[in-house]
Amino acid sequence: MDEEERWIEDESVNSEDDGDDKDENPMGSFDLFSTDKKDPKDEFQLTVGNVTVKLNGIKARYPHLLQSTGMTLWKGSEKLCQFLCDNPNVIRDKNVIELGAGLGLCGIVAHKQGARQVILTDGDTKTLGNMRSNVAANIDRALQVSNVESLIICKQLLWGKNIDSFCDKWAPEKFDVVMGGDIAYAQDSLPILFETAVQLLSSKSRSCFILSFVFRGGVTIQSIQECAERNKLCWEKIGDGDQEALYVFHRAATA
Repeated sequence: MDEEERWIEDESVNSEDDGDDKDENPMGSFDLFSTDKKDPKDEFQLTVGNVTVKLNGIKARYPHLLQSTGMTLWKGSEKLCQFLCDNPNVIRDKNVIELGAGLGLCGIVAHKQGARQVILTDGDTKTLGNMRSNVAANIDRALQVSNVESLIICKQLLWGKNIDSFCDKWAPEKFDVVMGGDIAYAQDSLPILFETAVQLLSSKSRSCFILSFVFRGGVTIQSIQECAERNKLCWEKIGDGDQEALYVFHRAATA
């Protein structure tokens, strides 16, 4: 396994970590000082189209245990999965990378819908440990060994950091599809998110960046579109909801 940089999204939450990112319990420690002693762990089961996925994570109603937003399930991820199942040709036989993959839901669905290669990424080391467990529980490893053309792996990727070397190793021609479910939840993170996505995106004409999100943290349609324009992307907005959105971005044609 590649060496990973230890990084936890919010170490101020439950800081009883011993500094070892190879914790045998990827779910993290229970907060003994919490007034809520119920078990925070949860199993999420979702069926989207013909795909059923079971995931382990932490219930979102236990925010005091969420060092990382990637340890629970978010609505924008479910919307992205539905889009992938409704439009399988977008990812079938494609080289796909997911940013901020969290529990691994969207990447697992992309794999099951026929993507040639799926790389699920997150920056948070605790999240990556849990994600790998979820992928292992949902993927037939015998099929993985026999069908080398169909690959799903989990790797650390910090936005804006060592992107070119990451591509050199895992996708020399870069990615046909870059996707993210509910990763646009803070206005100040949008610039580096879009810059990273564009840097990962192949120059092929039909390559795309798919972003599904719920409006929160100051993120608006205007701020999303301004970031897209700065990065020379055109877009199609799927649906007309006023609380959530899904965009498919492409590189704008050059004169």
